Amino acid sequence: MTPSTDRVNHTLLCAGVFLVWYSITVIVSSIPHFAALKSQGLLMPVLCLLEFAALLPLYRAYSRHYSDIPPGRLRPGQTLLFTGLLLAVIASQSLYLRQEGWTGEQLSDSTTVLLAFAIAVVFLAPVFEEILFRGFILQGFLLWAPRQRVACALLTSLIFAAMHTQYAHLQTVIALVVLSLLLCAARLVSAGLKLPIFLHMLNNLLSISPILWSHFSGQGVGA
Repeated sequence: MTPSTDRVNHTLLCAGVFLVWYSITVIVSSIPHFAALKSQGLLMPVLCLLEFAALLPLYRAYSRHYSDIPPGRLRPGQTLLFTGLLLAVIASQSLYLRQEGWTGEQLSDSTTVLLAFAIAVVFLAPVFEEILFRGFILQGFLLWAPRQRVACALLTSLIFAAMHTQYAHLQTVIALVVLSLLLCAARLVSAGLKLPIFLHMLNNLLSISPILWSHFSGQGVGA
């Protein structure tokens, strides 16, 4: 197999994983009980569980044959550095972010539903989103432009932001691009997915922590 053919095959594999992820989203949004899932606060848990169950085995199968998207390691120095950068990014967002109504629409007063949402957003979504975006999609661009890491990271980040169609404000899209650029940098510096997965989990946990605090302090989700 020539290097060019190998790159094409790798690119098709990366595109195929993206199509699997997107197909699950389309199928779930097309099922008859979609509105009921959304109104009951179960849409995100169901969607994340399906995407996690599909993409994690695909990544493991890919990793048995190829080594270009390794899991990597959590090194203390890198973890502290990027955690500090993430906290700085989150702090700066308070200057320009506008409130999004999407998260509140996914929740109910049920503790069980809230916990399911938290598990989906904090533990499941970061794993399969990092596998997809900082794994397969970023690697798909790097295959063709290995010396243009910034451009590859920017393209990946624009796709990442564009796929989050649930958000209505431009400021949120900008925040997603910035977050993704940080996660791409973590992936490239650490040479693996574990660091961006950790950062993504931390970001999502901090994002929903006010909702969790409000609920469990007795004020209710809608307070």
